[in-house]
Amino acid sequence: MFHDSSFMVRKHGQAAMTAVLILLFVSLAAVFGASALALREAKAARNNESSRFAYFAAEAGVEDGVYRLLRNKNLSPAYSVTLNGATADTIVTNISSAKKEIKTVGDFSNTIRAVRTEVITGTVGVNFFYGVQVGDGGLEMGNNSQVNGSVYSNGSITGSGLITGDAIVAGGILQNPSVEWTAQNSDNFFATISTNRDIAQSFMANTNGNLNRVSVYIAKVGNPTSNITLRITNDNGDKPATSNIASAVIPYTYVGLSAGWVDASFASSPSLTNGNKYWIVLDYGSNSSVNYWNWRKDNTDAYAGNTGKYTSSWSSGSASWTNVGGDLAFRAWIGGTNTRIEGVTIGNSSSGTGRANLFVGATVHGSSCPNQYCIVENPAREELPISDGVIQDWRDEASSGGTCAPPLCDALGNLEIMNGSSKTIGPIRIPGTLKVSNNAALTINGTVFVEGVIDFSNNCIIKLAPGYGANSGVILSDDVINVSNNCTFQGSGQSGSYILLLSAKVDPTEEVIEVSNNSIGVIYYAQGGKIEFSNNASAKEAVGYGIEMENNATITYESGLQNVNFASGPTGGWGIDYWQEIVP
Repeated sequence: MFHDSSFMVRKHGQAAMTAVLILLFVSLAAVFGASALALREAKAARNNESSRFAYFAAEAGVEDGVYRLLRNKNLSPAYSVTLNGATADTIVTNISSAKKEIKTVGDFSNTIRAVRTEVITGTVGVNFFYGVQVGDGGLEMGNNSQVNGSVYSNGSITGSGLITGDAIVAGGILQNPSVEWTAQNSDNFFATISTNRDIAQSFMANTNGNLNRVSVYIAKVGNPTSNITLRITNDNGDKPATSNIASAVIPYTYVGLSAGWVDASFASSPSLTNGNKYWIVLDYGSNSSVNYWNWRKDNTDAYAGNTGKYTSSWSSGSASWTNVGGDLAFRAWIGGTNTRIEGVTIGNSSSGTGRANLFVGATVHGSSCPNQYCIVENPAREELPISDGVIQDWRDEASSGGTCAPPLCDALGNLEIMNGSSKTIGPIRIPGTLKVSNNAALTINGTVFVEGVIDFSNNCIIKLAPGYGANSGVILSDDVINVSNNCTFQGSGQSGSYILLLSAKVDPTEEVIEVSNNSIGVIYYAQGGKIEFSNNASAKEAVGYGIEMENNATITYESGLQNVNFASGPTGGWGIDYWQEIVP
């Protein structure tokens, strides 16, 4: 019995020990399992935090690139940013002249996230309503020269050519402004808040006569999309009166991000009296903290007896005007010069009218003047449709693509494409000259700015890249442009796409663009000088300070030119096409 009892005790002890060991193992397993789960969760949390930081950095890189585009700041092809210990490497790719891809890879502790956006440029809309539009230099027409379309000129139309549409000649202005304050050394923003929507500058008339043109030195900030109304008012106790004596619309597309002179003329020019004070008022109907305007000023306020002021609503009887702390830059032309239509033929026996304050030996609507279609009046001026500020924006747009250097250009910055060769360029700044000749082809993939002479000749082909779509492109020079011997210009291949060839050289006495010998298919623009067409030269459209059409030259207007959209980053603004996370 005793033996059996001892055995049973040992047996029960072993069972207890086994149960304890099993319980210990279960407890240890639970502890290790919980610890492993906690470690996994901690690791997941760390990975999630790393992933979030990497993503935030990638977003920041893309946002920085978009911000630089929207604010017209320098945007490098590749750059890096750091955020909360994460790095973001960004690559900017020019897909076309009107489209960029911004891709950023964010990295935090070897955790990678990537974001990509595609931005597309807006456009600068320019209206060409006439086959030929001419400034104060006027239009001279040689034997058998012809404009297939209408002509609007601020100077005289003379010669012996044919205009198939209508011809309008406005009264001329003096070469120099009558009154001006052109000094400007600081910005003066307006339409940023409701209390500064309207802004004005006073001036004193120094002669009796009609106010035929006013220029203001302004720029846009961001992308305001409503027009400005320029008003002329009398003085009312050292502030503008609450009604205007004349007004004109400044289209928002006419103003660049770069400050420049913006011209305005009036449907009915007001008569000013020598010694009286008047006000130039810029009236804007809204305000924005990101899209607004800048009328540059001279903060010395040295224009004696005159100054700039702003208010919330110029026409309100209770308007409170506040000094801007200086004089706002302006120019004003009072009085004018006589102009005429002389010698040319306008229309045919069933069409065509002429409008001018004098007709001399002209034939209109099939018979010699005077007749009912030779309308004697003083038409309003029509200012040329591209401002200095927009032209400067195009320079900046081209320069954003880099400066031409070897091996594309030579050491002096000259680019020559010759003898059947072809190249694609743009956006680009060429510091020297550009020459395309002898069956060579040049494809434009972005705005091209040439500081020197442009020479296109001998069966050359100049065309836009397909990426322009329905938009048009710009080639501009600060010097003379020569086009000769059967050069052709082509858009992108889509309807409404054209090339604008623009000389920004200012010399009213010189031919800054010379076109000859069957060169076709382009819009020519020279607001600071003359354009000469000779020897069967032709064009889609011509706009210049003055235009000379030699024997047999032809300009044929296309109706699509009424609203030409030029692809341009800075002025047209950029928009987001898409924005998404991608696999790194």
